[in-house]
Amino acid sequence: MRPRRPLHVMLWPVTRLLLLTVAAACTSPGGDGPADAAGANTAPVPARDLAALAGPASWEGTLPCADCTGVATTLTLAPDGTYRRQGAYLGTSGGGDTVLADLGRWRYERAASRVLLQGSTEAPDQFAVEPDGTLRQLDLEGRDIASSLNYSLRAVPEPVLLTHPARIVVAFTYMADAAMAVECGSGVPYPVAMSDGYPSLERAYREAGITGGAPWIVRLKAHLDERPAMEGDGTTRSLVVDSLLGHDPSDGCATLRLQETVAAGPWRLVALREADSALTLPADNRASFAWDRAEGRFAGNSGCNRYSASGTLRGSLLAAGPAISTKMACLAPEANAVERRFLTLLSAQPSLRLAADTLVFSEGPLEVARFVRE
Repeated sequence: MRPRRPLHVMLWPVTRLLLLTVAAACTSPGGDGPADAAGANTAPVPARDLAALAGPASWEGTLPCADCTGVATTLTLAPDGTYRRQGAYLGTSGGGDTVLADLGRWRYERAASRVLLQGSTEAPDQFAVEPDGTLRQLDLEGRDIASSLNYSLRAVPEPVLLTHPARIVVAFTYMADAAMAVECGSGVPYPVAMSDGYPSLERAYREAGITGGAPWIVRLKAHLDERPAMEGDGTTRSLVVDSLLGHDPSDGCATLRLQETVAAGPWRLVALREADSALTLPADNRASFAWDRAEGRFAGNSGCNRYSASGTLRGSLLAAGPAISTKMACLAPEANAVERRFLTLLSAQPSLRLAADTLVFSEGPLEVARFVRE
């Protein structure tokens, strides 16, 4: 059975439709089945501060559908800027998967009061944040949907654990008994659990002749789960392979293109934020960074001093070690504030994305810095 279509996407191209109509599914915390279309939680929930979520938070509702009775929807946002969502298509007949899911990264635009989801879809799905904390779906251009139907998701008291498998495209790597998958749309990296459908994935990787831990672009049906950590005690959020869907040479990976662009720097800082305010950059601002991919090192100017730090991009996450820098004093207060914040940001594992010709750094769901190519 093909996926049902929400009303506002009836005219989209079919290939785009299959990705962008993935709305979230209603599942109860204890299972994977769709919840009641009306939503099990009807008590009002106080509006949440999306800029400072203390933990995962969920929203539920039933979105309109063009050829079904509705898409029972659950969306769960996490403070680290990742999300999960599932969509259960109601009132369908026949066989097939009527629950679709996706995962990726979300960001919060405080000035516009909206949430953007970037996963396996071609363009971010967007939601306006209402004063009461409700999320109202917008069209692809971020405009209101002209309809009398209800496109809202209501906050629920407790986060909903979503585990239905998603169909995703990943850059898969395997080296030294460690497997990693980067979701190509959002750049989120996940360790891969070596169970369930994993053996067939590793076997196909080897048969493809991939060596040296090089990435292989592959389509998977997979879900997230807490699995024992490879080192130490506790668990880690891992990608569990349900099945290998195939490999298509025409599949691209936006995250690998992002990495190539970053490595083609250097990049000059043009905007920087700390907490709720923008920092003033000195008139002679020199803050910059460059990534030497072969050497595994970041280097540049932090505002007053030269610095260098070992590091790489894990998907779209900048992972840098402690910086070694010169010891010149920043005489101007603005330069001192920029340098302190800049070095803190480099060690905070920000996520990176491209906005036209600008490289954007985010902490969790919030944009904190912008760079342009030198």
